[in-house]
Amino acid sequence: MRTDGRRTRRLAGSETAACAGLTALVFGAVLAFGASDTAVAAVFAGLYALSLVILLAACGWARRDLARLGGWTVPAVLAGLLLAAVLVPLTPWSPDGPHPVWTFLPDGPAASTLDRSAVLLNVLNLLGLFCLYVAARVVAASQTRGRRLLAFMLWGLGIYAAGALVHHVGLRGEGRMAASLLGPNSAATVFAAGVVMAAAGLAQRLRRGGSATLKKGDPRAVAMAGLVALLVVCLLMTASRGGLIAGAIGAGLFTVWQVFAGRRMTRGGVLFIGGAAVLLVVALGLNGAGLVVERFDLAQQDLDIRRQIIAPHWRAFLSSPWFGYGLGAFTSVNQMLMTEAALPELHNVRAVHNLYVQWLEEAGVVGTVLMAALLGERLAPVVRAAFGSGGVGIWARGAVCAAAVFLIHGLSDFALQVPAIQALATLGLGALGGLVSLRGETRGAKPDRAPARLALAGGGACALVAVLMAAPLLAAKVGGDLSAWPTAPADALATSIERGLARKGLSKVELARLDDLSRRELASRPGSGSAWLRRAAVDAAAGLDGPSALALERSFTVAPLQTSLFSARTRFAYERWDRLTPTARAQTIEQLSAEWRRANWKRKELVRMANDIRNPAGRVGLALQLTVLRLRQP
Repeated sequence: MRTDGRRTRRLAGSETAACAGLTALVFGAVLAFGASDTAVAAVFAGLYALSLVILLAACGWARRDLARLGGWTVPAVLAGLLLAAVLVPLTPWSPDGPHPVWTFLPDGPAASTLDRSAVLLNVLNLLGLFCLYVAARVVAASQTRGRRLLAFMLWGLGIYAAGALVHHVGLRGEGRMAASLLGPNSAATVFAAGVVMAAAGLAQRLRRGGSATLKKGDPRAVAMAGLVALLVVCLLMTASRGGLIAGAIGAGLFTVWQVFAGRRMTRGGVLFIGGAAVLLVVALGLNGAGLVVERFDLAQQDLDIRRQIIAPHWRAFLSSPWFGYGLGAFTSVNQMLMTEAALPELHNVRAVHNLYVQWLEEAGVVGTVLMAALLGERLAPVVRAAFGSGGVGIWARGAVCAAAVFLIHGLSDFALQVPAIQALATLGLGALGGLVSLRGETRGAKPDRAPARLALAGGGACALVAVLMAAPLLAAKVGGDLSAWPTAPADALATSIERGLARKGLSKVELARLDDLSRRELASRPGSGSAWLRRAAVDAAAGLDGPSALALERSFTVAPLQTSLFSARTRFAYERWDRLTPTARAQTIEQLSAEWRRANWKRKELVRMANDIRNPAGRVGLALQLTVLRLRQP
């Protein structure tokens, strides 16, 4: 078989199905609201593991190529060390020591993290990504399959981008385009990296005939040029300054690199393609140009906001530098850091807006260094191939420049914290890793079965863990209840507690069940303000006024100004105003005052809340406090 692009073998049905299946699976995660939902992310982690099991169990060529690829020892060791490092915060033996919040639960084992459940779910996601990488690398071990997988990824991205553009323009038509990724900046990272890879695909198609291929109307070349233009338009519609800058750097780096590395594609051809793309982008992207300009006008203001977001989290990292607070602990740490001065910037953020600071905060220096080492070791062969010639060299150059897009935009945003985007990047890295790590066949040699057995065992174990953790989460979403499972994550326990508390006339048996669930939730995440509020509600339902007031105090201690809890916590406090401790009353008034000053639009809502309070002492107390706040306002 020749692998220079002139003649390639015909793929078997199972090989095409493997390429299409992996692509469909990852884009399924992207469509599922970016797999940012905890339950959805856990499900897809299991599906990635299951895809590896099915691939190796059903395809002899996959088992053969897994054994022949080699080079698994170093990444396996690094991955094992990384897993060990991110699991350390589950214990109290980290050099950073156990977090003080665990003193609220003196009878249980302490930990460095604030949220054991979040750490375990993020570790599950990490294991799923490992399985996805192995599957992609095995599929791409053949150049024919590797090119097919990359083609499927690009056209999958094109279909996704076209759908997102039609939906945004046709159904919404206003604001910035976020696609299904919940944030325009995350979408911008995907589209910017896609522009670079689509440009690589176009350059690979034109590497023999140059720009003449495009002028003659070669269908694949024209389609790839159209894909580049479509992705650039989508990038413009996100109006993401960081995404545009990172995309421009990535595309510019690839163009310059291709000019000096290419053997077949002339500089004139590159300039022709670039000029045509610019004209097409201008024609299609005029509607987004005004929004982009407006966004750049606000750059300094938003830069100041990002600094205010990053600064307290950097200080938090310095307080626990070695192993951090645990993967996924950002939300709990952010709520604990909240002050009234930082409230406007921190109250509704989903991440630090700096990939590196967040990794340091969650994984510490040790975990961050190991993650960097693992990614660097996996990227190293791709970088080496990028300095070569031929189609593989072009794809490798595109991959390196696309990786640069992710890393540059990570300075101001958090796309690589989104599970589905992690999966998309992992699929691409695995595809390039297999493509550049080809091994020659040894005729007559019997393939080593050990790698396939180990991968099957690892993938099967990961899929089983995903079932045990994801099933209770999914059941909670569809109205079921699997909170009795010992593996049920904290979110599943919380849903079951809230549904139980919503019922009237709770029996002693039901109260005992809710008490057990609440204790399990707190043993998993004592740094959660909402968990302590549920504990307070359970104690109140049982008629335990003292423990209920203490739990409310602790809810305020771990999350003093949590905006998402404001209404529920304020209503609960004033309905029990005459039974609260002075400390709990003072904490309630402090958050009420902060929200009064922060959100003017809530003032009428607060008046309605005061009228709805049934407890006479609470209704009078809230009304008087609102009067005081109104008199104090300038």
